[in-house]
Amino acid sequence: MVQSEGVLGTEAKRVFGADTDVGKTIFSTALALASTIAPSRPHAPLPRTLTPHEEGDRVAYLKPVSTGDEKDMDSTHVSKFAPHVWSQTLVQFTEPISPHLAAEQLGSKLDWQAEDASLVRRIKDWMLLCEHEPRINAAILESAGGVHSPSPSGSSQADFLRPLRLPTILIGSSVLGGISTTRCSYESLRMRGYDVDAVLLFPSPHYQNDKYLAQFFADQGIRVFALGGPNVNSWGMPPARHTSTKQDAEQLQKYYLGMIHGNGRDDCMLDVVNHLRECHAKRYASLDTLGERAHQHMWWPFTQHTRIAPDDVTVIDSAHGDFFQTYEPSSSTMKPVLDGSASWWTQVIGHGHPRLALAAAYAAGRYGHVLSPGIAHAPAVTLTERLLGHHEPCRLAPGRGWASRVFFSDDGSTGMEVAIKMALQSSVRRYSAAVVSPTTEARIKPGRQSASLGGRTPREWEILGLQGSYHGDTIGAMDACEPSVFSEHVAWYRGRGYWFSPPTLRMKCGKVYVETSDSAEWGKEPQCLGVFSSIEEVLNVQKRLDTKLAAFYKRVVHERLENLVIVERRRFGALVLEPLVMGAGGMIFVDPLFQRCLVDVVREREDLFSLTDPPLRHAHMGRVTAARSNGEWRGLPVIFDEVFTGLRRLGCKMGADILGTTPDISCLAKILSGGLVPMSVTLASESIYSTFACSREKTHALLHGHSYTAHPVGCQVAIETLDVLEEMDLNGSWTPYQKQWSSEHWSVWDKSFVNLLSHADRVSGVMALGTLLKIELKTDSVSGYASDAANDLMLKLGKQTGIMEHDTTSSLSSHTFPLHLRSLGNVMYILTSLNTSSDVLRSVQKSLEREFL
Repeated sequence: MVQSEGVLGTEAKRVFGADTDVGKTIFSTALALASTIAPSRPHAPLPRTLTPHEEGDRVAYLKPVSTGDEKDMDSTHVSKFAPHVWSQTLVQFTEPISPHLAAEQLGSKLDWQAEDASLVRRIKDWMLLCEHEPRINAAILESAGGVHSPSPSGSSQADFLRPLRLPTILIGSSVLGGISTTRCSYESLRMRGYDVDAVLLFPSPHYQNDKYLAQFFADQGIRVFALGGPNVNSWGMPPARHTSTKQDAEQLQKYYLGMIHGNGRDDCMLDVVNHLRECHAKRYASLDTLGERAHQHMWWPFTQHTRIAPDDVTVIDSAHGDFFQTYEPSSSTMKPVLDGSASWWTQVIGHGHPRLALAAAYAAGRYGHVLSPGIAHAPAVTLTERLLGHHEPCRLAPGRGWASRVFFSDDGSTGMEVAIKMALQSSVRRYSAAVVSPTTEARIKPGRQSASLGGRTPREWEILGLQGSYHGDTIGAMDACEPSVFSEHVAWYRGRGYWFSPPTLRMKCGKVYVETSDSAEWGKEPQCLGVFSSIEEVLNVQKRLDTKLAAFYKRVVHERLENLVIVERRRFGALVLEPLVMGAGGMIFVDPLFQRCLVDVVREREDLFSLTDPPLRHAHMGRVTAARSNGEWRGLPVIFDEVFTGLRRLGCKMGADILGTTPDISCLAKILSGGLVPMSVTLASESIYSTFACSREKTHALLHGHSYTAHPVGCQVAIETLDVLEEMDLNGSWTPYQKQWSSEHWSVWDKSFVNLLSHADRVSGVMALGTLLKIELKTDSVSGYASDAANDLMLKLGKQTGIMEHDTTSSLSSHTFPLHLRSLGNVMYILTSLNTSSDVLRSVQKSLEREFL
């Protein structure tokens, strides 16, 4: 859902009520009147009148949803007592019941869609109309019922209106029990990211709600205004409805006059208007300087600061769904910008999801944070069991059938550090001979003498991986990757491994090509190993296992491993892979058949990896005589880095599913905690775990940990994220995509659009899977991360607009938004959430079509 867009000249406020019948419409009418009366600049004492001042605001009022007889509409009340205010109701149900029941009763008779997104679009249209209307510079939107009263679709008012996130006025309750309902309403609004500028309520001389709430909200930095007016011989609540329509109007007119101008002792609505204007000015004064302050003091990751000016900084006021709400100081505007990188691959169900916020609040309130070693708390244990598949019938259980343990850490990089430690130590303890035989010692000792022609130093444990891989920025994770732009200026970096050059996938002109680059495995000249008619066909690894290409892959891997171990006398302790897609390396799609063959060969060649010392060239390889039990790792421990690919990022549950094999160790992060808080888990098989639980020696344990290991907030949020993904699966959320692609391997991106894009002249290749769209640009200069080829395009799309299409009669309904993207050299990629709307997807596709076709 697209966020709101607004110019600061229109100061909009959202009025929420702590309950029904707390006076929302009375306060909204009085606020509208007072805004027209109060001059924008300091002025002499105002005459006690309801006549608008020439320097007052020009106000519009909107009631998005209302129920009851049309003659009792709130907008009608506003029009009657504030005739200079433009008032409107979008949807009026004649039955005086909850909006969700009224919508259900009308059913197919509705001439508009009852979904929240449709209503928010109509509100946005109204707000855009206000922006273009020079007579209006202030707007008031009054919600229906209480904070959690249902919208027509059945969702909470607070959730339904959250995409707009307007500064909020909360109308408190002055009756018995009103303190609780007001506080609960405030906490619900705050948890959803609303800024409450003021709390208004009627005076409560008997229950003194106003005094209590004033003290409570003072600690929150929020002003409370207890506003009343003349009521017979007293001052306070509005007068009871008079049987005479004329007299009722007259007494309400007097009441509004008193509420607005006050009684000379207490606060009045004019004070509220001045306070709200101050809040408005302070809010945007801060936003005006936010980018510059960040530029002066923050050290951003992956950013060359000499290439970015203060005006280039993206100022984000809030985020919701797929969009940032950004602020541009130069034009004093708020505008929605699509989060095209899913905030560095973390988002999967959108920003500001209320269920995740509630889960975080629950865990924070119940636990705060507790340490992890030797401790059990429900969120950590439950999440562990979910990930291992102990909870039936959960579908999303990445460790089901192979993993027995879960180790918690901070983020993907630290999770991979843990994985590498697990794997290497397992290999060390299996393959390092505790006692070397005299014969072996006699054979190798002369070769280690100084100046010996055959001198060989003790070997270092290395890993096997793929060129283009990236596992994080901590030293161990960096050392598990080949030398690259990420490590070339890191003095402590020592690449410790061998990295195969993987065959990659690229769609061009509707065909998918399997290609190699010049390397030790494939020769000096790049070559094409195969052409497939579709992405689905090339991802069918099970069917391709019996092909000549699979046999060729295995032969190449066998030969290379034998050369590395026997000829180059190298020793390996782990195989580390990013299944199918290597993210930071450039969204490189690796032929999954090659990865599967690599895993199979590594597991078959324990005879190679079991050699305890470098043999001579003529030495025979040792043979493993002991059979491995089911579940015990073979050859080398296999690590799958699924920080990017796991948990349905690519449509499938895990990237490993496409390879058709399971790892011995797997790392998850990013999506795991719904993009809300940092958390990573490293899943391990019982065979790996037993390496460290082999004795009672403390030093044999996995001596790794973090202060916030298995923090309850992250665990609870991760559980909720898995619940949401499970529900989406059960509800068939991606069934339309599966039907469109006619495959279990699907993408949210339209199949015909991807095919069309692959024919573009400026495009070297495209790939689409799950929520990922990769576009590789042709370049005459350097490619890879160091390239700037995609930067100009990225900046252009960041300024141009997408077209939001939807069915409505409004002429202003085609909302626009730019795209906030991250590039990887000459590769531009876009990541969405799993619940991104079809409207947004179509809009982005049209933007790309205009750019490339």
